Amino acid sequence: MRPVVSEIALEYRDVFVVAKLDVNDNPEKTAAYHIRGTPTYILFYEGNIVKVIIGAMSKEKLVNRILEGLATVIEPPLTQEQTDGE
Repeated sequence: MRPVVSEIALEYRDVFVVAKLDVNDNPEKTAAYHIRGTPTYILFYEGNIVKVIIGAMSKEKLVNRILEGLATVIEPPLTQEQTDGE
């Protein structure tokens, strides 16, 4: 999933920040966020967890899930078309 996540981070760099946590080097954070398997994606907004996405999936599916999560906290909801040229 690393290449997919890297592509998403680059394509959406003006919309959201992608950060990585090495679960092996950070057992306290891993436990605090209840990470039981990888990959696990956690969306934060203003320091609060908005959505947790678990498992490997296609880039399109992951982007859709991220945008769904962001749509719960950002008005108007983001779409791929809005982020492409704006």
